[in-house]
Amino acid sequence: MESPSGARWRAQLRGWRGGLFALLGLYALGATVFLLAGGGRPAMTSLVAMEAEVEGGDAAADASQASSTDPASTDGAATDAAGSVSTAAAASEPPPACNDIDPVDHDIDPSLTGVHALGFVTLDELPAAFAGYEGCPLIVNFFASWCVPCVTEMPDFERFWNTHGSQVAVLGLAANDRLEDAIATVADRGVTYPTGLDEGELFIDFGGLGMPTTVFVSPQGEILETHSGLLTLDDITTRAEEHFGL
Repeated sequence: MESPSGARWRAQLRGWRGGLFALLGLYALGATVFLLAGGGRPAMTSLVAMEAEVEGGDAAADASQASSTDPASTDGAATDAAGSVSTAAAASEPPPACNDIDPVDHDIDPSLTGVHALGFVTLDELPAAFAGYEGCPLIVNFFASWCVPCVTEMPDFERFWNTHGSQVAVLGLAANDRLEDAIATVADRGVTYPTGLDEGELFIDFGGLGMPTTVFVSPQGEILETHSGLLTLDDITTRAEEHFGL
């Protein structure tokens, strides 16, 4: 037979076990109700929000970096594009026509070489410079009112000027002549290309030996040929083609 104390102990153990099971059951029931009621969502939502916030922060940082970089690169690209367009436009622009050159608009430039470093005076008594012809082929014709061959060939230089003036500049210089006589000769022969007066020794500097003298000058100011004697239109054109590649 079981002793009275053993029976009491067994009864207490069954009571404790029942209470424990009851507590576990209540805990399980409460947890189930809590989860079914959405009690776990805030934590999950917070975690998702944190992840979204982190991802959003990274995206914002990337966007900020892009915004701080892209405008400069965009501006740079725009500048490069504009510079390329400007350069292409400048490269595509043709040089000014030789018959548009006005030597009066230029000053003597000693830094240039050859003919381009010299100057003269127009028949209007205005200072002019050969510097204006830099980059353009040039034919200089020395004439005088008292020189019959000079007066004879001047209309042919006018014809050449009318047909090739955009490619080759023509300049007439009166040498050893009076200003008023040179002006009258130019008007009488119908000359429209620029004309001037050799007040110094340009005739000698250009290598002249007799009247008339015609000098062919390169776009760089180098004297290519000095011819003393009358020239016809064919002669002028042939020499221009030879020296300037027309």
